[in-house]
Amino acid sequence: MRTEDEIFNVIKNSPEMKPRIEFVNQTKINLVKQVKRLNKRQKLIKSSYYWSGIVTAIVVVAWISMFGGTQYIANSVSQVMASVTNNNKETTPVIESNLLTNNDPLVFIHHTHNTESFMPLLNINDPDNAVAVDNKKNITLVGKKLAEELTTRNIKVLHGYTNFEQILNNEGLKHHESYAVARERVKHVLSEKKNIKLVIDIHRDTHKHAQTTVEISGESVSKIAFVVSDLSSKYEENKYIAELLHNKLQEKYPGLSRGIFFQGGTDTQNTYNQDLFGNSLLLEIGGVENTLEEEYRSSEILSEVIDEVFDDIK
Repeated sequence: MRTEDEIFNVIKNSPEMKPRIEFVNQTKINLVKQVKRLNKRQKLIKSSYYWSGIVTAIVVVAWISMFGGTQYIANSVSQVMASVTNNNKETTPVIESNLLTNNDPLVFIHHTHNTESFMPLLNINDPDNAVAVDNKKNITLVGKKLAEELTTRNIKVLHGYTNFEQILNNEGLKHHESYAVARERVKHVLSEKKNIKLVIDIHRDTHKHAQTTVEISGESVSKIAFVVSDLSSKYEENKYIAELLHNKLQEKYPGLSRGIFFQGGTDTQNTYNQDLFGNSLLLEIGGVENTLEEEYRSSEILSEVIDEVFDDIK
């Protein structure tokens, strides 16, 4: 049996481990959550002592004043108890997804960067400010439109607009950790909805209008870019589904697809959660300068193409 010194030397001289970025991000999130739970527990203990003293004082006053101030005391107790209840409630808003249809959906649409928006929609001139929490003014509208169009083609859709940006703020995380947060939501959906055939994460790009727009049948339409992580363990499957849709778009609407962009290596250490499911798409529909009408036209065409190739999705 090895001594403690021998075991220590083996560990010390072992090669450096390089954990995946998803593991590092998820570990950070878990640690932050544990710290928050400890803080809440300490605050609750302090709060219980504080409010116990107040309630005791009110009971004493009530006993003394029971023949002259009963109504006043009753109101005071109600106000204090309401205050206790409100202070013990979770102040963070409930963050959940909209289910366009939850009866065995075949497609799951979501938005890792849910606050991305468009300059024309917000009536602003600074692209850096093209973000919005309101789901009536951000990228989730594009996902909703695609979901509605697919539904009219009898393809059941689960559309999620979970506010991942709010979760990041609540947990004290950075924007680049969005995919680690969204990962848990995607895993949950895949575990609950066994018939899912396609997962689509919809974004908008930051390029200028000329680069993200094409004219089709006399109308301006937002171009579509496909992003594939070559770090994904399901890279070949991810690539297949992107090529399937890209080729069909090129065949029917030349110029609508901006192409397939492969990310990895020095570009990013992110798999964009495509390793969770083979038929995963990350789409950049239009850019920051596109109008909502242009985005909607693109969604309509995309739904048509998805419908045509749906039977070819493995």
